[in-house]
Amino acid sequence: MITRRKFIPAAAGVVALGKLGAVGAQDASPVASPVVASIDELPLRNAGKLTVHADQPLYAPWFIDNDPTNGQGFESALTYKIAERLGFTADQVEWGYTSFNASYAPGPKDFDFYITEVSITETRAEAVDFSDPYYSSPLVLLAVDGSPLFEAQTLEDLKPYTFGAQVGTVYYTYIVEVIQPDNDPLIFNTNSDAIQALANGQTDADLQSLQIGQAIVTFQFDNLGIVGLLPDGETNMGMVFEQGSELVPYVNLALQSLKDDGTLDALIAEWLPIPEELREISR
Repeated sequence: MITRRKFIPAAAGVVALGKLGAVGAQDASPVASPVVASIDELPLRNAGKLTVHADQPLYAPWFIDNDPTNGQGFESALTYKIAERLGFTADQVEWGYTSFNASYAPGPKDFDFYITEVSITETRAEAVDFSDPYYSSPLVLLAVDGSPLFEAQTLEDLKPYTFGAQVGTVYYTYIVEVIQPDNDPLIFNTNSDAIQALANGQTDADLQSLQIGQAIVTFQFDNLGIVGLLPDGETNMGMVFEQGSELVPYVNLALQSLKDDGTLDALIAEWLPIPEELREISR
């Protein structure tokens, strides 16, 4: 069983980094040449500014201290790296709020792009545009410490339990399409509500991306633990754009340059290491 205590050393280091402020990952490596000659070439919502939105609350290690502006956490650091490759300075990145579900809903957007662990799915891609994937995140199963779920070996063993999930998420899709439990999952408006329901005993199990699961069991709920990795649960994450946005190919160029020179891999290694002790639940 992966308990709260096992995650404290690594995760505590992540939080400590968050207190360093914005002199973070966006300043850690030499400045590469921008992929465009001038930001004036870019089709932006607000001239001279890269407008990026994220959800609230924000979880480590994607963001640190619930603050997207400090350059700490994988998605904050990645955003500033992309901005740099597009020719922006850090103070030209303007952050705002859009709820997770609203980010990929049909209609106009108030952001140039949105970044908060949004998985790329065919259904969502009918309403918005996505960047190329920037990370493939494994899914993990959470349960209350001492639950018989910690003895589960296969997906079949999970069927008798009651799951909870935020509406419209890949967590919900995995539950109903892959696990196919005997009981219909309970649906919640936010991920926080789904996690709280598990901690309160309203549900037996909850799915999260690995890194969010780590933060939950380490810093938020000392009665929860990670049961294990789920098979074939990896989801590709992408930045979200208003459908038809002409900014997408520019951001993809910036992202590809980060992949080509190893910057993206370095950010993943810094912020998103996978614990060796995690076991995998088999099919």
